Amino acid sequence: MKTLTRKTDQKARLTLPSDFASCLVTVERRGDELRVRKAQKVVARRYSFKQLMARVTKKNIHAEVDTGPAVGKEFLG
Repeated sequence: MKTLTRKTDQKARLTLPSDFASCLVTVERRGDELRVRKAQKVVARRYSFKQLMARVTKKNIHAEVDTGPAVGKEFLG
């Protein structure tokens, strides 16, 4: 099946067949060829805060990052 693409507003758009309409797809580039496939169903794993923090150590934690003075309503002080 050949699919027509067109460029509008600086974005390339691809029209997919109707059986792909409500699916998550992956687009893979191989040389000058693009391959569009239905994505495998991904099950999002949920982590507790305790599980996330269990792997934080003094060796892998980064230093504080200075982003400058507060500019909006993010300042809670």
